[in-house]
Amino acid sequence: TLGERIAKIEAVVTKLKESRDRIVNVLMWEICKNSDDAAAEFDRTMVFIEKTIATLRAMDEETAGWRLVSGIMAFVRRAAIGVMLLLGPFNYPFNETYAALIPALLMGNCVVMKIPAVGGLAHVLTMGAWASVLPKGVLNFVSGSGRATVPPMMRTGLVDVLGFIGGSRASD
Repeated sequence: TLGERIAKIEAVVTKLKESRDRIVNVLMWEICKNSDDAAAEFDRTMVFIEKTIATLRAMDEETAGWRLVSGIMAFVRRAAIGVMLLLGPFNYPFNETYAALIPALLMGNCVVMKIPAVGGLAHVLTMGAWASVLPKGVLNFVSGSGRATVPPMMRTGLVDVLGFIGGSRASD
């Protein structure tokens, strides 16, 4: 249920906050952010998650049950799309990636996250938190060259949503 998915994400957030200093240090050293910028990226991400959950709860309450939509009585419900392949950037590996990851998970999608070659260590530090809270197979991590890993995954036809942050050359 939506409530159960929210509770899982909130449990992960609690664990991530416990690892804040380690994640901030990795952001700082791996992608050369100063400590204030690295801390701001982590903190901004936690605020984003909290606001996303609050907005989703409000939207769910607002649209719960039957309502009139364009003159037709409708029961509106948000649902998962399927499997998301998520490629986050190296320069804001935590914040930008979570901006796509969190809504996808809250809606009930499964995610395959291709971690960036540079900036991926922050995600390595989070894997234990995710694994301890989410059911097996909900969030999966792939590493390696995007050119070597992404085309074969896309060719399977099993990816329903592509979450991509980057330039057109890389997307091509």
